[in-house]
Amino acid sequence: MIAPRIVTLDTIDHGPVTFDCPSWCIGHGWQVGAGIGRNDVTHNSVRVKAHANTEGHGLLPLLITWVTWAPFAELVPRVAVELYLQGDFEAEDIFQLSRGLRVAGMRLEKVATEALRLREDVL
Repeated sequence: MIAPRIVTLDTIDHGPVTFDCPSWCIGHGWQVGAGIGRNDVTHNSVRVKAHANTEGHGLLPLLITWVTWAPFAELVPRVAVELYLQGDFEAEDIFQLSRGLRVAGMRLEKVATEALRLREDVL
């Protein structure tokens, strides 16, 4: 069994807040000194990316997704999604984009499955 990491963050509304950090969380360095409230304390997992390699535009990012959970504001972990795709493309590039979007969909489903599994640890 992995011992929980105990983290303390200074918040603007509750002062120092100490909490257990789940094993899947990448850390809170990005929140240190950010002037956050207690409800802004957020656990994030590693980011999962999907892209398409096109002739006309090269390597295009399509999606970044990760598990996220603000334990003082949300009951269970959720899935964060950032989508990146806009523009006009040659018809030949659409096949690569389509393949990349199918991969993106599969990765979204895997992250969602992991978020559902992590809910069992919370509830």
